[in-house]
Amino acid sequence: MALCLSASKSIAFNIRCSNSTSDSLPSSSVFKSLKIPRFWPWQKVKMGPLTVSPMGFGTWAWGNQLLWGYQDSMDSELQQTFNLAVENGINLFDTADSYGTGKLNGQSEKLLGKFIRELPGDKQVKNDIVIATKFAAYPWRLTPGQFVNACKSSLERMEIEQIGIGQLHWSTANYAPLRERALWDGLVAMV
Repeated sequence: MALCLSASKSIAFNIRCSNSTSDSLPSSSVFKSLKIPRFWPWQKVKMGPLTVSPMGFGTWAWGNQLLWGYQDSMDSELQQTFNLAVENGINLFDTADSYGTGKLNGQSEKLLGKFIRELPGDKQVKNDIVIATKFAAYPWRLTPGQFVNACKSSLERMEIEQIGIGQLHWSTANYAPLRERALWDGLVAMV
């Protein structure tokens, strides 16, 4: 299957997908010099006080051994991927306090914070990165204060001063409607 996306600068992508295990994947060295074009409309998008890239970068797999086979040895390649995304204009990164499995719970946030700190180049580029993190509606999070503490823990894991976008990871309205209000109140209290 091939997908061709083209932009006004005559740039095209060809993506081939296959179920065959005999297809070989290019080595990661092929991607080191790959430059991804900026996304249309070639400008950032204003979201209230934030300015973000039209496309974000999700980090669900970072730290998830169960579903994605994450290993610590992948960190340098993840760092290169993060750097490539930033170099090509992506500044919106999505994560969650629950991303990672078992003892690696929160690993996605830890890696994201580390990659931002270690990003080479202009300090303003680092300052322009917007983190959208989600706070899980775990059964033990019952009060607004517990949700605020979840936010503080995320800040500590990422070693940053503020989160651009805080979100309730999933709604409890269908199974614990009274708890939903407390979680929303916790989000409001984070501001």
